[in-house]
Amino acid sequence: MQRISRTTLAKFFNIAVAVVCLLVFFIGQAHAAWYEATGQAVVLDGNKEAAKRTATQEALKQAMLFAGASVHSVAKLTNGLLKNEEMTIRSTGEVNQLELVNETFNGEVITVRVRADIFPKGKTCDAQLDEKHFATTHFRIRNRGHLTHGNMPNFDKAFTQRLVEAMKAQTNNLSITYVAPHTAKFDSRFTAENIRTLSAQSNTQFVIIGVIDDLSMGPKDTPSVFTPWRDSTPERAFSMSLQVYDGINGGLLYTSSYRNQEEWTFDRFEDVDEFSSTFWQSRYGQAIDVSISEAIEDIKESTACQPITGRVISVANNKISISLGRDNGISEKDELYLYQAKEVIDNLGRTYLQYAVYPGTFIVDRAFGNSSTVVNTGTGVIANIQENDFVVKK
Repeated sequence: MQRISRTTLAKFFNIAVAVVCLLVFFIGQAHAAWYEATGQAVVLDGNKEAAKRTATQEALKQAMLFAGASVHSVAKLTNGLLKNEEMTIRSTGEVNQLELVNETFNGEVITVRVRADIFPKGKTCDAQLDEKHFATTHFRIRNRGHLTHGNMPNFDKAFTQRLVEAMKAQTNNLSITYVAPHTAKFDSRFTAENIRTLSAQSNTQFVIIGVIDDLSMGPKDTPSVFTPWRDSTPERAFSMSLQVYDGINGGLLYTSSYRNQEEWTFDRFEDVDEFSSTFWQSRYGQAIDVSISEAIEDIKESTACQPITGRVISVANNKISISLGRDNGISEKDELYLYQAKEVIDNLGRTYLQYAVYPGTFIVDRAFGNSSTVVNTGTGVIANIQENDFVVKK
């Protein structure tokens, strides 16, 4: 594998038309990833060096942007490549290593593939204030026998409703906009596919799946010999686990568990209304609220730097309708990427995400509440753009 010096890369950088294909292999939970970006460009007037510059620049830029780097960081990196000779880029703290995988000429088309180890720096990003919409289902109760204490058969619905209300009250830009009227127990072999389906049905980007693991009642304490008149209050457990997924590609963004315990102040045989303020204002209900609040903060952090992504609704003439609008922070004149995405498995069984980015300059012509009309002001052809292709704000 050949390494690229920055001097060599400097010779590549000029602008023309390119088609970019990205392969992304995520490594662990630390958000570091190897991005293989393949740029193709047409050789004009026999100028192979100009075509090579174009393909390399576009591939590298797209890889960084898809990895979550800011536009400023991308500009700083590309400028740095023009001026420095070291292979490893450390000026932004985001690219650990950059390699040239291969380059091929096929008639009038050059293909250049680069491989970058990208680790987005810090938590500050352009997407952290964007509107983020979630879909979920009723949280599944792992042991429904626990619901006999207080006779709360609809606790799954009540809890999910509480989560929806708390997220709206606790955050400015996160909201659960769709709750499927059922619980989810996905076969692990089809989790990604089911997540993508739920995301598409609800027109949301993120999916929350959760399980209530424990609602058991603890044993009642024996009264002290010094206070035999005091009737001790039993404690009740609460624990849940949840996962947050990217509904666009089905990838897991975050998973965690939350546990609490508090006094159950209701009578032993009392029927408790799980939707009532009496329940949620009780000590046990307030303990559940603490766990919900902790989970929301973790959800907010795990999705903070995820760029807002939508889908193509329709293509008619030179107009493209998309599923993002003013509710998602989209405004007229915003510039967008349009791309296709699919999974690719290599001969070692590793799964990659392959992004085929459409060439062109896509600008929001009109923005509505939850949709927009986009036009291509560049030279790219939109004939290949299809419904359910993806769109992301630059």
